[in-house]
Amino acid sequence: METGDPDRLDGVPSIAAFLGRTERQVKYAREVGSLPIRHKPGFGIYAFKSELLAALKGGDSLPPNAFG
Repeated sequence: METGDPDRLDGVPSIAAFLGRTERQVKYAREVGSLPIRHKPGFGIYAFKSELLAALKGGDSLPPNAFG
């Protein structure tokens, strides 16, 4: 669901493209909680660019075994 918020990324493909990673890596990162990727019933998976960038700057990352 598009919110019109330019900071919000809706769906795994959008998040993966922003991060330059595969969809599989993004799904795995969400499962293990290594990045701030959320799921809300009825809205799907989403993330905020600012939160992803802050997490990556702070040392969080995609798990090394999240092969795509």
